[in-house]
Amino acid sequence: MLQAQDGRRVPRRCRLLGVRAQAPGGSRRADRAQPYLAPRPVGAREGPVRDSHVGRDHRGDLPARLERARRAPPSPGFLVLQAPAVNVDETGWATAGKGRTLWTATTATAAIFRIAQDRHRDRLQELLGDEFAGICCSDRWWAYNHIDPSNRQACWSHLQRDFRFHAEGLPAQKLFGEQCLKLTSRLFHAWHGFHEHQDRTRLANEIAPIQTELRALVEEAGPKTPKNKYHRGFANNLLKIWPALWTFVTNESVEPTNNAAERSLRGPVIHRKLSHGTRTQDGERLTERALSASVTCRLQHRSLYNYLIDLFTAHARGDPLPALT
Repeated sequence: MLQAQDGRRVPRRCRLLGVRAQAPGGSRRADRAQPYLAPRPVGAREGPVRDSHVGRDHRGDLPARLERARRAPPSPGFLVLQAPAVNVDETGWATAGKGRTLWTATTATAAIFRIAQDRHRDRLQELLGDEFAGICCSDRWWAYNHIDPSNRQACWSHLQRDFRFHAEGLPAQKLFGEQCLKLTSRLFHAWHGFHEHQDRTRLANEIAPIQTELRALVEEAGPKTPKNKYHRGFANNLLKIWPALWTFVTNESVEPTNNAAERSLRGPVIHRKLSHGTRTQDGERLTERALSASVTCRLQHRSLYNYLIDLFTAHARGDPLPALT
């Protein structure tokens, strides 16, 4: 039994109502299950919180609690926005059958999620805020184009897929794609070698000829000529964000791919396919916080189950809530 602030005794079996297990990455195997906080208890409708054992309705103090929670930034958000680099990505979501977008900003130790109306630039600014001064690692989606290329890292896994697409095109396009794929393979080989020797000067020396050769290829493909018709736009885009291709070489907080953000979205995507998203704005807010807590616990190698026990215990006793730091 737990002792609440007003002397009520809350049964232990009620502490984790709403917690279920969901397999990440599309797998439902029990040995790979990842816990997450369900948007609402199974079989229950969204509504005011009620203690079924004492019949007390908590409507009165709920607005004040929500307002305090709204003013206080969540711990994962603080960790993410203070990081020197973040991985950002977005995917589709649904609320009451209408299209929405689930955004994530992920670091090595924390992740935050936001459900927004679209995947435009304004939503990115809402996610990171105006004071974020770190490196943004992402794909080449246009919503990121306002970020200075020197403060950005473009994902090389996405570039590899783009090069493979052009390698299946017409002769000039095909040659361009194949040559770029070879350079990409050399780049990843150098990066994987860096994990072993940890010599950043050596990494820069190995990447330098790759930069030179790729620059020559994209500059050759940039002019408006008939043979460059199908890959000219792609080549010119690479020239525009050129510094963003190589941030990982000199910045120790940055990797050449955006895999961290995609891994954070893997579980939520499976959850969305199984649950068909959320129904209300309150459901969106709960899903954002639940996913932020779940993924942050995974990144910190913490037990989400134990964190939720501490969270609900502190809430019942009126103690300060535990932080995910």
